[in-house]
Amino acid sequence: MSLIRIQDLKVYYTGHGLFRKQSVTKAVDGVSLFVNDHETLGLVGESGSGKSTLGRAALLLIKPTAGSILFDGVDMMNAAVHKNRPAMKKFRREAQIVFQDPYGSLNPRMKVGKIISDPLRVHGVRGRKVLKEKALRLLELVGLPASAYDTYPYAFSGGQRQRISIARALSIGPRFIVADEPVSSLDISIQAQLLNLFKEIQEKEGVSYLFISHDLRTVAFIAHRVAVMYLGRIMELAQTKELITGPLHPYTKLLLSSIPSKDRRTTEQKEQTNGHEHGCVFYPRCGLAKDICMDISPDLKEVSPGHSVACHLY
Repeated sequence: MSLIRIQDLKVYYTGHGLFRKQSVTKAVDGVSLFVNDHETLGLVGESGSGKSTLGRAALLLIKPTAGSILFDGVDMMNAAVHKNRPAMKKFRREAQIVFQDPYGSLNPRMKVGKIISDPLRVHGVRGRKVLKEKALRLLELVGLPASAYDTYPYAFSGGQRQRISIARALSIGPRFIVADEPVSSLDISIQAQLLNLFKEIQEKEGVSYLFISHDLRTVAFIAHRVAVMYLGRIMELAQTKELITGPLHPYTKLLLSSIPSKDRRTTEQKEQTNGHEHGCVFYPRCGLAKDICMDISPDLKEVSPGHSVACHLY
């Protein structure tokens, strides 16, 4: 059984534009995913595709508009609505997040030891000695010296601060972590160190990840499976090696090649003359689009074992 299963999840935002016309932004539009025990699912896509919104909604840090989130077989959206405190407390303990910005996600007025041990206090761990021992163990686990315990975050580099963030997320023994672009703001050499750290932690602690990134190379290094997201929808989902070597969706191929659309003029004309409210969200940029793509949104369907794609070409 999967550890977390997201089914038809939607996150819509409404607002008013010019002339007070109501507009709806579909940040996440009917996404279904699952993550197994001890597995890393990579979620990749351009900025604005809805990746971070999906990650936060999966943890109920953002209230979904519709859909379901099953964690260890328990419907967490139902638990939140009906104020099931025991179920929510267990979920908060076992599902954590590492944010993108290592500078903004740590309280500059708190020493590292308190930053790491505070979640333990919230979840009932008592005793100064016990808290310190656990915090020191976590510092060692993420590769920081014991002296960091009594130091403020400003004394550390971006990579070291992200290690502190990882230690904080691990402090209460989670089974599932959303890693939201955790290395994107760091130097390449530091990125490699942290990616290796994530893998080591998974081996030692058995944690599962939803690893979010805009860089397919990063995701290919760490993920067992990869989901490709575009404008709130999943375009393709497959085992990492299969997706990298045999991509099916035109958008996945575009990401892999890192080359602009072959027919940019045609793309721009389509964007000006045709919307994609009822059709494929990638239609305006797709050089292989057919008439059906403009009118009907393709479902994500399995075309081979473990390989699904949302495209009328298949």
